[in-house]
Amino acid sequence: MHVPSDRPLASWIRELYADDKIYVFYNSPEWKALRHEVLEDHGFECEECADHGIYVRADTVHHEYHVHSHPGMALTRYVELPDGMRREVLHPLCNSCHNAAHGRFDGPRHKPKGKPVTKERWD
Repeated sequence: MHVPSDRPLASWIRELYADDKIYVFYNSPEWKALRHEVLEDHGFECEECADHGIYVRADTVHHEYHVHSHPGMALTRYVELPDGMRREVLHPLCNSCHNAAHGRFDGPRHKPKGKPVTKERWD
């Protein structure tokens, strides 16, 4: 199902949440294309793990402005800052880091198995 063009995105997403069908948004071609674009542009690398010198494949894209609380921004990749610069608000994360970002995980975020993958080995 495509994102409807006859009403605002925020209204549609609120309706999906009310009907417990937010999965419809996450299965939409628009979200899937944007998600793939973000992952591809970041080399399918978890942004959070990379900040700690660990290179892990990202398998999800995190909304900095959560879809539930900011439904109108669900397909927004960049925001413009007061100084005119753009800042990305969609972040490629591994499942562990995504769970941690939502407070769904209490243990260590990621423990690499074997030797940690260096930036050179990742590329």
